[in-house]
Amino acid sequence: MLLALVSLILVTSLVLLAIRRDHRCILLALTCLSLFVFIFSTLMYIAKKGGIGREVSTILFGTRGIRTWFMYRIVTFEQLGFMSAVGRYSFPLLLVLTSLDMAWFPLALKAKRRSWALFILPVLIMVAYIPSVFRALIRPGESVLMALVYASRTYVYLYIAMAVATLVGELVSITLPFFRRRFFTRSSILISLALIYAFYAVQDPAQIYMFYSSDYMFLLGMWYLSPALSPALYALVIVGSVLFGLVGFVSMLRYARTTFDERREEITLRRSASLAAKGVSMFFHGTKNELIAQGLLVNRLMKKYPHDEDLNRLSRINQELSHRLDSLHKASRSEISTLSIIPLSPVIAKAVDKVRSHHPDAGIELVSADEDIQVLADGDNLSEAVANILMNAVEAQIEADPARPVELEYATERLWVSIRITDHGKGIGRRELRQIWQPFYTSKSSSQNWGMGMYFSRNVVRSHLGSIRYEGVEGGGSSFIILLPKLGVPYSGED
Repeated sequence: MLLALVSLILVTSLVLLAIRRDHRCILLALTCLSLFVFIFSTLMYIAKKGGIGREVSTILFGTRGIRTWFMYRIVTFEQLGFMSAVGRYSFPLLLVLTSLDMAWFPLALKAKRRSWALFILPVLIMVAYIPSVFRALIRPGESVLMALVYASRTYVYLYIAMAVATLVGELVSITLPFFRRRFFTRSSILISLALIYAFYAVQDPAQIYMFYSSDYMFLLGMWYLSPALSPALYALVIVGSVLFGLVGFVSMLRYARTTFDERREEITLRRSASLAAKGVSMFFHGTKNELIAQGLLVNRLMKKYPHDEDLNRLSRINQELSHRLDSLHKASRSEISTLSIIPLSPVIAKAVDKVRSHHPDAGIELVSADEDIQVLADGDNLSEAVANILMNAVEAQIEADPARPVELEYATERLWVSIRITDHGKGIGRRELRQIWQPFYTSKSSSQNWGMGMYFSRNVVRSHLGSIRYEGVEGGGSSFIILLPKLGVPYSGED
């Protein structure tokens, strides 16, 4: 069962890499591969050494046929030992590198800049465990062998501790619940892999190399299968490794599924946007010409009848319709923005003012706003995007409870600037959530709304190299989080 779970974790990491080919997924896939190599070589050694019961065999291998396959593979102890060394000594290094890649607190950023130093110790140990080098090193006597064994074990647990400390440090440094939940899901993958590895990490390749030549090395490894262990500790080791394997697989599967759903949604929205842009362009040019002609005719009539109230009303309607048409055309073509470094607070203030021009009594509460934040943005477009989402939140709140304010918070977190807009209305259903980003979709009166506000907002945020996330609010309501890249850190496209 352990072998099956580790294999599934590796396969899922490779699927994730195929979906999202970025630096983090490469590191994660290599980490899973190194764990698989180590567990695979360890299980092959256990199968060849023998001396385990049927229950333990089932937990480790699954079926008797798989254990038999391992037992009768033709492989030398030098080959098997070096395979174990590759997995055992590459996993801690890759675990630390992946943990650092996910961390953004100050100490982790300093460590990233000096990550080359992390390779020195594992490379030296890996070279020492090359079969020919290993034989030459231990020739002077057992003291050199013991020094090598304990040095390699120190490296293993030191790097595992560094990786866990990095993940815990990042989790503690995160203040916003949205980022904490997302990070916890990803870090649980690495923690699970580290715990599986820790159960078997004492298995030194030297034991495999010297299987026949040293009684001490014969007894050193595989403590987890020793008959001297108490039944409780014995069960903890075997069942615990399987349990952590299951947790790691479920976490990896959830991460891969979320990534796949986001990619699929992106492709669907791109296709919809392309069709919408073509349709809107044709509609815009045809209707705009008609409105211009109608406006000229109305102006001519107003010169003759300047006090006619119906003509004045028709002129206002014509101007409003022309403005709405311009907004629709702008929304369909909002893929490119001219970006410059600007303070965020005036952008937010402009969005709030626009919403209050439509709803003067709207309650909008700024929560923990940081006035010094700067972003790389197109101020007008970004303000319009924030206003669209804020308008929806205010209208949902007015419908549910006009006395309760909409909460608006903007702050920096990790590598992002976040703008969070929260209402306590009726919320958004799962089916509706899949449609809100589609052009021309609206749950409001179609005579008053084009259904392009959320579509426009999403396009603007994406043109700023950002994204919009949705979360339901406990007790009812919606929370939209606009994420923009933070100035001064490399853009990674990953939150």
